[in-house]
Amino acid sequence: MNYLFYGKDNGRVQKAIERVIKQYENSDVITVDMNTSSMSEVMLELTTLPFFSEHKVIILKNCAFLSSKNEEDLSSLEEFLNHPIMENTLIMSAEIEKCDARKKIVKLIQKTCKVQAFSSLNDQDKRSYVMEKCASMKLQMGTNTVSILVSLLPNDTAIIDQQLEKLACYPEKITQEVLDKLVHREPEDNIFLLSESLLKGNFKKTFSIYQDMKALSYDPIYFTSVLGSQFRFTYQVKCLRLRGYSEERIAQMLHAHPYRVKMSAQLVAHIDLDRITYMIEKIASCDQNIKSGKVEKYVAFELFLIQCQEGFS
Repeated sequence: MNYLFYGKDNGRVQKAIERVIKQYENSDVITVDMNTSSMSEVMLELTTLPFFSEHKVIILKNCAFLSSKNEEDLSSLEEFLNHPIMENTLIMSAEIEKCDARKKIVKLIQKTCKVQAFSSLNDQDKRSYVMEKCASMKLQMGTNTVSILVSLLPNDTAIIDQQLEKLACYPEKITQEVLDKLVHREPEDNIFLLSESLLKGNFKKTFSIYQDMKALSYDPIYFTSVLGSQFRFTYQVKCLRLRGYSEERIAQMLHAHPYRVKMSAQLVAHIDLDRITYMIEKIASCDQNIKSGKVEKYVAFELFLIQCQEGFS
């Protein structure tokens, strides 16, 4: 039996591959990356019998030919799939949302192989997965801390597992302060912290976050784009809260995660709309200065931070 495992959830794809490998104990395991190898190299492995064991597993990574235009001749792969070698098992994988069902090779794979897709977890599935893993690993944390943890983690089970294993090494109860120190934040999380410190007028923290992100080589164009989006979202949440809408209703109206709405609502509860509007105007001006080439991009963004500080005083 040959296999195809694909999808954006790399963690579950890798676990599926490992389950197949375990079926063939003491077998030769060969990994071939299609990004750096040719189809002729792949076929050499597929058509060669194992030397040191009774079985061989060939893992074919990054099979872009499943979804994009392919210039290589796939006839030899088609021949192998139609007439497989029993001593060799092929596992194909690709980090893609879906295969192109119109392709001849895809139709053949669906006919001759076991195919399984692993799409990214949605927010509800991610929360369930995290809570189940926390329970099995006996991680001690309160309900609010769990919600914060879920919001910090991406929808990839491989990264989730990695972060939870790190937390499992902590000997005491896990608090928000522990999460801040141990859990790797996605860029969007740092942008939220940056917008929060700007709106609150905490400019010492603002420049500290900015310097950390700059050290990681984040481009100011990214700063302005995502920060502008965050300010606009914050403005929408503030307006809707003033109109009396609940956080749940706002999440539905803005098609946003409830936790993001909750955090934004708490942030702007005591901040005037004028303050948020000022930030939106200044970040738009900063973005224009960068893209027009009037001001060097790092200088432009740092001037924006200074303008925000002056506008707050």
